[in-house]
Amino acid sequence: MAAAPNYPMPDAITLIVNIDTSFTPSRQGIIVNQGDQVTFNNNSGLDIVIAFQINGNGQPVYSPMTLAVANGGSGNFTTPNYNCAANYYIYEANTQPPVQLSGPFAIQVGSGPIFITIGGSPTSPTYNPPTVAIPLGTSLPPGVGKMQIIGTAASFNINWANNNDPFTPPVTSTGSSVHSVSLSASADNYTYTAGQSLNANPAGGKVIIQN
Repeated sequence: MAAAPNYPMPDAITLIVNIDTSFTPSRQGIIVNQGDQVTFNNNSGLDIVIAFQINGNGQPVYSPMTLAVANGGSGNFTTPNYNCAANYYIYEANTQPPVQLSGPFAIQVGSGPIFITIGGSPTSPTYNPPTVAIPLGTSLPPGVGKMQIIGTAASFNINWANNNDPFTPPVTSTGSSVHSVSLSASADNYTYTAGQSLNANPAGGKVIIQN
């Protein structure tokens, strides 16, 4: 049996994310390789803090979890050498308690994924988190956004509003599979419910596919 080819690792790159006066990143959902550098340029007019959220069973994208960036300045970090993903929010730095300015936005390192946990019961499910952002990505490396929905105490059916499921393979229930954003999906908001039947819990959850 022939040995597997030894493909070279891609060179590390620096991805620039510019934050404007509406506190919106120039790329709202990004996918980077392990070992890349992500640099935030703060053009918002305020000192800000980038606050990364805990991602279920996943490892952190940035272990300190917060990155302060002064107005007119830059802040950066190097992505870890493992697959992971995180949502982050932007807060004003000089207020107590901190004021949330925007978010969520998504960073995926390698193949992620973003985790969602469905708890409670099929007749009364809970969503943690109720809203997630996932990068759209492309067919080129490092690829498309990834998501995994886990049920804590029971198996849940997943039903998408208007049957508009942006993932492949389709997400029809909780489980151990990782699902990829479909190459035919658009950057948009997608809502779903978890339960025994369609619209069992109209509150539901939301997935924001971002580019």
